[in-house]
Amino acid sequence: MGRVIVAMVGFACAFAALVLYLGLGREHGITELAASGVFVGVLLVSYPVFFYFCKHHYWTIWRYVLFGLLCGMLSAFPFSGSPKIEPGFLFAVFEIAGALLGFLFWVTAIWRNKHLTCPKTFCLPCGTVYRVARNALTWKHIL
Repeated sequence: MGRVIVAMVGFACAFAALVLYLGLGREHGITELAASGVFVGVLLVSYPVFFYFCKHHYWTIWRYVLFGLLCGMLSAFPFSGSPKIEPGFLFAVFEIAGALLGFLFWVTAIWRNKHLTCPKTFCLPCGTVYRVARNALTWKHIL
């Protein structure tokens, strides 16, 4: 679970860094406040969604890329009225960054993480033990 938490905090930091890099909120002098707001907002949204994905065993890559795209869109929404940057360009930058970050989150937190799969052994009442989910996140389950 430590891998997931580190990746999730990195995911939120990357969106905050994008806000700082683009200088959003600079016309009102609140760039750092805006970046910290984006950081907290992404964490507040991504943490429950990740546990929903875990509960339903949604381990496919496209779900995380799509969720990253959605986080990018939600992160750009507060800055869409900025006079410095065209809203369409802003949404495109944040959505592309979100999709890329969703992919990177999946690679760092989900792919080959044996702690996120079901138990490694399954014991039947007759005493027979089966090994399951050893390689649950293989390429046939990813795509």
